[in-house]
Amino acid sequence: MTLALRWSKLRLMAAVLVSVAALACTPLRRTVPPDELPHRAIFALDGVDYRDVQDARARGKFASFNEPGRLISTFPSISDVAWHAIFGVYPPAGYQRVFYSTRHNAVLGDALSAISPIEYEERMDYAFDTKFHHLGAYLISWPVARREVDTDIERILSSRGRRTVYLYNVGPDALQHTRGAIAPYLDHLDAKLTELQSRYRARTGRALELVLLSDHGHNRGIDAQFVPITQALAARGFTAAPAITAPNHIAFSVDGVTTGFGVFSHPDSVQRVAALLADVPGVDLVTRRQSDSLFVVVRTIRAKAGGVRRTEGRVMWRMRHGSAQFAYQSVTGDPLAMEAVQARMRTDGVVDADGFATADVWTRYTAAARYPVAVVRIVHGHLHAARNVAPILVSLDDGYRVGLGMVSVANRMRPLGGTHGALSATNATGIVMSNTTTPHDDLAMSVRMQFGGFDDLRDTKIVNPQLDIVSIDMLRGDRLQASQWHRVVTLPDTGAVAVLSLPPRYRQWAAKASQLRIEVRRRDQGRDGGTLVRSTVVPFDSSARNVAGSRWVWSAEAVGVTGLKAGERYAVRVQLERTRRTGDGVVIERTQTVLTAVLTAARDGIPWAY
Repeated sequence: MTLALRWSKLRLMAAVLVSVAALACTPLRRTVPPDELPHRAIFALDGVDYRDVQDARARGKFASFNEPGRLISTFPSISDVAWHAIFGVYPPAGYQRVFYSTRHNAVLGDALSAISPIEYEERMDYAFDTKFHHLGAYLISWPVARREVDTDIERILSSRGRRTVYLYNVGPDALQHTRGAIAPYLDHLDAKLTELQSRYRARTGRALELVLLSDHGHNRGIDAQFVPITQALAARGFTAAPAITAPNHIAFSVDGVTTGFGVFSHPDSVQRVAALLADVPGVDLVTRRQSDSLFVVVRTIRAKAGGVRRTEGRVMWRMRHGSAQFAYQSVTGDPLAMEAVQARMRTDGVVDADGFATADVWTRYTAAARYPVAVVRIVHGHLHAARNVAPILVSLDDGYRVGLGMVSVANRMRPLGGTHGALSATNATGIVMSNTTTPHDDLAMSVRMQFGGFDDLRDTKIVNPQLDIVSIDMLRGDRLQASQWHRVVTLPDTGAVAVLSLPPRYRQWAAKASQLRIEVRRRDQGRDGGTLVRSTVVPFDSSARNVAGSRWVWSAEAVGVTGLKAGERYAVRVQLERTRRTGDGVVIERTQTVLTAVLTAARDGIPWAY
């Protein structure tokens, strides 16, 4: 054999090996026949603590699963932020469903918002996403939690044509909020998963891949006291208000019972408010955004003898070589209790000369710490956790809690149980567990990459027509939607866009529409729903459209929903029109009113959705 021939064969073998390696690293996107059962089931179990799963395994439960990893939550360690991060869905509007909007300078949402479905639930194959189910989960916790599991099993076995099915259960979280015992729940879950596997194998001759995820832990703080945050700040001259119109105004919302939340204030008052919050009994620590790359951590330590000592540290981040890097520096004391682990990291050579390391390194070294992966979670909480991020984040001791709103009222109808939200491990450590792989400790923001990215999530359901004014950056930054738009590149690079979403019953009509008319009326005593401000007509086929033909988008300026009076409420009527051209011009043959939405103009005159 000649040397040239041998070299040719070696190159061929190398190419094959590279191809195989590439395939091994590529998430499975194959579809399955429409009559075939799924190959994988992802259970999103709200609020299951790592400690409780380890206790269950010590009792012999979940024996068919490999060793679980810690799934470290976001900060605040609460469901809406954490589940959006876990599934890689675009961040929610606020930390909770009643939230302060920086665009509107107002707290948005109402009592029903807390129990209404949100995007991560709508992307599940099976989620109990009705208002009554969420409320019932807090009022009759054990029957609801048990029924969720039982229903999950039957739905998996009746699913067809999906390689992966995603199931979200709110039950275990609600159970613990109301002092229900988590151990019987986990025992029941284990028994039903064993039954599922037996029935599935009997039908298919193979095992079903199972992945269990939880978004945060539970602090077991049954006897925790409520912290009078608003009263404590009022004593220092700061008033909780629905809008920030003066330096002594603060705004925050807690539509539930939690130990972690965001606070908004006048820019000139942020440092002062953060310092005052750190001195409130029951507050463990406070973080403050000083700039987009520097965050201050303050912790007031109260000795049993009565002494008080304030500690302060700094969290920093930067981009280097396309990778985010994070560092922590003690200023006075060590508020994040990281001195020992930092010394070990320096000894192991995993940080650079300035103390920076990647999120993976911080996870590896601090997943089991008192404040797990705190440096990464603090940055995420202040910059990326929601569309409206707070300059101040508060983390409470486990012996305390804060609660407002409808969920808090429902909880008071029964004895309060533990809760979550804080930066600490007792609140933030959920689980990631599989029967086919052994997952490593991971962050909510990156855990999906251990399982192929969760790219096959369902699209959101469109039940009723909807008009949303959002940023073009939101559309382009949504990993699940970015590739679904036609002609979105023709829209302006920045600014507001109007997104029209239509359910199936309207789409056949829309397919023959030639133009869109949007009427904007002031909500006053004028005729026909209010005084007409403007009526704008645009060609229907001039918009960007998604692949499914369910959503259309125009620039907000093009459809006349800019330049409105700040704070005013408007009725916006959306109509589809079919036209034909005659010798006298264009004649409207038929008009279909799609919706009339009541929108409020934000401070810039645009009726933003958030």
